[in-house]
Amino acid sequence: AMPLSSGSQQLSHNHTDSVSAVAWNVPYTTATSVSNNNTNNITKKKTPTSPRLVAVGGYDGAICLYHADNPTQLAQTLEGPTDVECLAWHPKGGTVLLAGSAADGTLWMYHVPNATTQKVMQVFVGHEAAVAACQFTTDGKWALSASSDGTLRQWAPRAGTCKHVFRFQENPQEPPAGLTCLALQQQPGSGSEGAGLVLVGAEDGRAHVCHIPTKKVVATLHHFDAPTTSMQQDNNNEDEQPQLPMSVEAVGFSGDGTWCATGGVDGVLKIWDLSSSTPHCRQVCRARANDNNNNTAGTGTGTTTEGGITRLQWHPTLPLCFTANTQGTVDVWDARNGQLVQSLTGHLNVLNDMDIQFIRNNDVAIVVTASDDESVRVFEVNVAALWNQLNQQV
Repeated sequence: AMPLSSGSQQLSHNHTDSVSAVAWNVPYTTATSVSNNNTNNITKKKTPTSPRLVAVGGYDGAICLYHADNPTQLAQTLEGPTDVECLAWHPKGGTVLLAGSAADGTLWMYHVPNATTQKVMQVFVGHEAAVAACQFTTDGKWALSASSDGTLRQWAPRAGTCKHVFRFQENPQEPPAGLTCLALQQQPGSGSEGAGLVLVGAEDGRAHVCHIPTKKVVATLHHFDAPTTSMQQDNNNEDEQPQLPMSVEAVGFSGDGTWCATGGVDGVLKIWDLSSSTPHCRQVCRARANDNNNNTAGTGTGTTTEGGITRLQWHPTLPLCFTANTQGTVDVWDARNGQLVQSLTGHLNVLNDMDIQFIRNNDVAIVVTASDDESVRVFEVNVAALWNQLNQQV
């Protein structure tokens, strides 16, 4: 039997500061017809026409491109914003890359037609604080960026102009809560809104579901519920109030778009059902150090101490959610029952970013992680074996 996960591989570039962002590209493929001799079937075989690359960005200002098939081989480095906070590839073509800056709030767009050439196509200016997350819409027509200034901006990539600004503050007198993350619905869900949904997480413990075509905020999810009693006893001195672990740091839609997840600095992963008109929380996933009985199922160690969640990503078809955390581990959760099923270890510090490519009919997950330990690692997870093991327990 194939192991459920294999060890990690460290990438070659020596970063001199925190590695903050990683992103796989989906290479552009052209379909060619191949006739099968045994039958009359004609199967379309896709051949990649652009390089498969992994982009890695850090606070040292280096954006490194690696060959995905040989991740230790550095293809080239891009010059760009000083503190790279986020990276995202264009979904069509795999040669256009977004990079958001934590230093000056700019969003850069590069064209990388092959492994050795590069060109800055656009620098989007408008955010008043760090760009925390960026992505292209699934049709590739718009670029989106979420910022610490509390806004989600929709950009026209070719023109470089801002088409719409989403704002979420309840009280205009108070400064808006900074946004930390964003995710797009990959497929239209069964909900009434359908495709075009984007989810952003905010520092005030809320997440907002926005509909890009109608420019509406269609739902707000309350991830963090502030404790009431203990807080009110000591309300006299504002400065002495402890910082509550409120911020939502990771968001993501399930493969079919009917569920979504929010992960916070509180270490909690919440699974939400979006199929009804009012979304509700259907599962709360927590990892506790002393909870050995429940979490040892599968290869879950049950020893994970609660660390803040920094990133999350769903499997494209199964109810499995991968989370990266401040303890330096990647955890795999069964979203149906909230069970921790596997942990990937190897980093020595906070995980700032994670990106996963699912290969071999989504049976294998290739997980790439970026950490404060100034390293990037690549893990391989046998999802099919993990899933079979889970379903034998039921």
